[in-house]
Amino acid sequence: MSTDNNHQPPTIEAEPNRADIWFLLDRSGSMASIADDVVGGFNTFFAEQKAQPGEAIVSIIQFDTNDPQEMLVNRRPIADVAPLRPGSFQPRGGTPLLDALGALLDRAEAIAEHDADQLVVVLTDGHENASHRWTRDGLFGRIAKLTARGWTFVFLGANQDSYAEASDLGMAAGNTSNFLASPAGVHAAFAGTSRATSEWRGKPRIDRLQDQNEFWGDKKEGEELQ
Repeated sequence: MSTDNNHQPPTIEAEPNRADIWFLLDRSGSMASIADDVVGGFNTFFAEQKAQPGEAIVSIIQFDTNDPQEMLVNRRPIADVAPLRPGSFQPRGGTPLLDALGALLDRAEAIAEHDADQLVVVLTDGHENASHRWTRDGLFGRIAKLTARGWTFVFLGANQDSYAEASDLGMAAGNTSNFLASPAGVHAAFAGTSRATSEWRGKPRIDRLQDQNEFWGDKKEGEELQ
């Protein structure tokens, strides 16, 4: 009896381990007291994420009333991201959070490939006070649709009720965390973000979808100092 070696069982291609990580960073004037800590936090995040397996493309967009969409890091592979320079983050102006987030989503949706690979992280220390294009209801509906498609949204807030703010934007409580606007608070917030991002990146897409509203897991480092 002969064996037909031309007909091998089909192989299952491994799911690519990749992520598109979008940071929206509040650069309003109230962030001035923690500006250096924010730069240090991002640089620590980059260093830790470079050590993780898999592909990650990172964008950091800072916003204020003078410029609601300034790119600090523009679609760079995590391995190629240089440390942010001291002085690259200089707080000023007001907080057009809705317009900034809407513009980020315009940019992200235009180039996003797989929905389950999209991670959007918002870091702010104040309330919306200067948007003209987007309303809360409009942005809530947009985020709800993207979440249903598989996107993950995370909210880090200081000096506010972050849970109410995030909920009004359509983001889950399990993806929301407060942090103190202090050097120790910023350090804890970034430590938690890096830990949770590493866990999220390590999951297959089906698990990202199942855990979509529990980004932090059972620990929120940014709230441990409160």
